[in-house]
Amino acid sequence: MQVVYSEDELLHNPAMELTNGEWKPYVEWIDKHSEFEVIEARDYSLEPILNVHKEDYISFLKYIYQEWIEEGRPANACLADTFASINKTIDQEIIKKTANKSSSGKLGYYTADLSVAFMKDTWRAIYASAQVGLTAAHQLMKTSAPAIYALCRPPGHHASHSLAAGYCYVNNTAVITRFLQDYALEDMKDTRLIRQNGRKRVLIVDVDYHHGNGTQEIFYKDPSVFYLSLHAYPEYPYFTGSDEERGAGLGTGYNLNVPLSPNTTTDTLYLDTLKAALSNPNLVKFDAEAVVVSLGLDTWHEDPIAGMKGLKDPETYKKMGALIKLAAQGRPVLFVQEGGYTIEKLGELAVNVLKGYME
Repeated sequence: MQVVYSEDELLHNPAMELTNGEWKPYVEWIDKHSEFEVIEARDYSLEPILNVHKEDYISFLKYIYQEWIEEGRPANACLADTFASINKTIDQEIIKKTANKSSSGKLGYYTADLSVAFMKDTWRAIYASAQVGLTAAHQLMKTSAPAIYALCRPPGHHASHSLAAGYCYVNNTAVITRFLQDYALEDMKDTRLIRQNGRKRVLIVDVDYHHGNGTQEIFYKDPSVFYLSLHAYPEYPYFTGSDEERGAGLGTGYNLNVPLSPNTTTDTLYLDTLKAALSNPNLVKFDAEAVVVSLGLDTWHEDPIAGMKGLKDPETYKKMGALIKLAAQGRPVLFVQEGGYTIEKLGELAVNVLKGYME
């Protein structure tokens, strides 16, 4: 299987983060594995990113660190300490106008928590991560490979149209999904973007420990995308992920959340639940033309900030890959790296999912 990767993704490396009331070393990271063909990412410009995210938000991501430094603030502490949600009575456009008068205001307006710090080269890593996903999508379109793995970092599924959260800045899965839906590209040497008529139906399967609130929000009213999420509940992001969230407007019925107890979910229960969810009548009827998997590996029981207490068998991840292949029924599948923080185990778990799919 081909793996798409960029060294620029390593440029984002904050020293610390605040998790559950404790300052800890920043744990979000990635691992590479030698068994797969590694492909360097190409550049598809900002256009596909701006098909998902608002222009003012992307401008914030690009320039916030520079503005922070120009205001004389410490180089290793570019993050919010106050958030725009403190006032819900003032018109949002007025709040936005005021927030944009300072770097601290922007940080509080465009971020949701303390996991999304900015460093000198954070934007380069964010941009590279998105281009990794887009390169993988192009590979999937133009080669005969049944699946591609996008080793994205920073991850993306907590990022919404204009809000960074949970280590996530650009929602790679959403950008990839729109890219698959909206473009018809030429051969692999040509990165020129050609719009196609109509949108393909895309199924997103999110198996990260945490609910992908950003992905859900982006596609909540969209009948061309079916979003399925298995996740620990109630856990971060604390305000979403219930099975009552089924979509809205034309998107009603195209959002399926499957909440799981982090304390009682075992390997067998997880696999049985995933199999049942992938067989959901609404999902089967949707008849997706492509599948994007938000591959969070933080379900492993030893994960330092997450972990289903009963997921202890590495073979579970092989079986997960096999179930996804069975549900895909020959449709192309793109695996996108999301969470996973047991660094010494991360490579093995990722490889197991991919091997389970390939076998």
